[in-house]
Amino acid sequence: MSSRRFPGKVLVPFKGRAILDHVLTVVEGVVGVPRVIVATSVEPSDDPIATFANDRDTRVVRGDLANVLARYRDAAQTVDAEWILRVSADSPMLDPEVLRRVIAAADDGSDVVTTTRPRTFPRGRNAELIRRSALMSADAARASADEQEHVTPYFYNRPATFRIRNVESGHPEWAEASLAVDTPEDLAYLERITAAELNRFSLAHS
Repeated sequence: MSSRRFPGKVLVPFKGRAILDHVLTVVEGVVGVPRVIVATSVEPSDDPIATFANDRDTRVVRGDLANVLARYRDAAQTVDAEWILRVSADSPMLDPEVLRRVIAAADDGSDVVTTTRPRTFPRGRNAELIRRSALMSADAARASADEQEHVTPYFYNRPATFRIRNVESGHPEWAEASLAVDTPEDLAYLERITAAELNRFSLAHS
């Protein structure tokens, strides 16, 4: 809720529903409701997020505000799962097919499956899958500030330790587009975008 550029953005209405609700609905459709966790902070400013998630019967784990890597580790400790799917809460235009392809790409030879190395999907349509054992091995206390905030750079910055696999869209030009919400202007743009324009970035239509 303490986003510097757009405070409270994840609960701002988008097409009649909170942005976070759009995100959760897509992820739940792919992995199932019981497997979804909202990982927010322990700060009082994030109480509305916890309340929103609880009201829709979504599990919540709360942790450090600045050290998101540690927060992900906290969430991973509450589940018995080999892989953790990371999705940002400011992405109301998630494509479920992207999530399915990322999950399907998990294999014994990978520690992280990503769509960002290189990025070939629009911002707001990316996902990262982290092997739970790799996540639990991360030293969150000694990670750099960037690694703590953005989670997966911890793994990308250690290619000798972690095995990275990338999923590509087949449309590298898509990386220039953004369907994420960082500012009020982004939200206004997504409210205006037509179905035809959105379909340009859909795997189902490519």
